[in-house]
Amino acid sequence: MSPGLEHPGHELSGLNLLKLVGPPGSLGFVIFTLLVALVVAYVWPRNRRLARGWLATVFIGHVVLAFPLVANAIASRLPVFRSADAGAIGHLDVLVVFDGDNRRGRVQEAATVYGRVKPPAVLILGADWMVEPLVEAGVPASVIKQDDRTGTTRGQIERVEALVRENANTRVAIVASRLQMPRVEALVKAAGLPVLLFASPVDSEPPTRGVRLLLPTYTALRVSRDALYELAALAYYDRQGWIRSLP
Repeated sequence: MSPGLEHPGHELSGLNLLKLVGPPGSLGFVIFTLLVALVVAYVWPRNRRLARGWLATVFIGHVVLAFPLVANAIASRLPVFRSADAGAIGHLDVLVVFDGDNRRGRVQEAATVYGRVKPPAVLILGADWMVEPLVEAGVPASVIKQDDRTGTTRGQIERVEALVRENANTRVAIVASRLQMPRVEALVKAAGLPVLLFASPVDSEPPTRGVRLLLPTYTALRVSRDALYELAALAYYDRQGWIRSLP
């Protein structure tokens, strides 16, 4: 096991609250803010104005996060990543698909890579939600395996590390969303894994030009939410020494 890649159960000690509640833009965060407002309003009635102000701030904040212009700006703060070229990699033994945000985008990218390379095995690390969509996208069910024992990104990386160590000649590629991929890449580099990386699009990309940049959408809110979580996770991983210092 590589230095800094301890058991995945230890990963979220500093991210427990964010993981439990969710980042701004998530349903969990909205519920949490409503509960806080209710507690303030009914336990301390004199502070009801504060509770209303809190809710107004959260509402306005979510509207701001729903602007594509804002979502794109937040996502651009993530480290730059360039996917491998599926058309130039030749042979591939295992295509590993990480479960996580934007599953439809991950399925789309995994099906594209599979169609170009035809690896003999496709391994899904996470819930079985992606199995049927992958089959519908043209990946034979006979080559798909699924492992739901990896509940964290570091756990997924450890599973890939074990796969590579079983046979040093095994050529492995990983598919994860473009938002999660900078963290995946940082962990791969820290572990010294010789794997190829393919970043999938988000399920629905927010606009990048024109007047629609100033029209709030749920799509943009989701991108803001996921990008904020990844920025927090990267900072935490860096602080814990699990990845090399970020630029």
